[in-house]
Amino acid sequence: MFALRSSSSLLRTARPALAARLYTTKPDVSFEELRKIIHGVTNADYVLIDVREPHEVANGKVPTATNIPLGEVADAFALPKDQFKVKYGIEKPTDRQETIFYCRSGVRSQKAIDAVEKVHSKDIVTRNYRGSWLNYSENALGNKSLTE
Repeated sequence: MFALRSSSSLLRTARPALAARLYTTKPDVSFEELRKIIHGVTNADYVLIDVREPHEVANGKVPTATNIPLGEVADAFALPKDQFKVKYGIEKPTDRQETIFYCRSGVRSQKAIDAVEKVHSKDIVTRNYRGSWLNYSENALGNKSLTE
């Protein structure tokens, strides 16, 4: 009985935090939406970040993506704008852009979003391409790497 009351109490206190998180989380990006964004069909100001390791990216990546491995993401987004550009070759994302993260399947990209939100406390718009590389390669490439 005591455990039930404790769980109930925990749920009541967790709900507002969960509700706030759901309210501020941007919807995931679908393959169709990403395809329209990267090919300019949708007029979106975006930055696409691939958080896979370089050896994974060597087998192919989504067009326009910049690789920032998950282990570097928090430090990368803490860099000043000029240092970010020198290190990654692109302008540091701003609050006027959508920053879309992807990885192999969508798990690491969500971790990257969580890390960036801690550094920026929601100063930038982050979205997850949850299907990530597996979904992209299946839909756009017929599951073939770009090196085949």
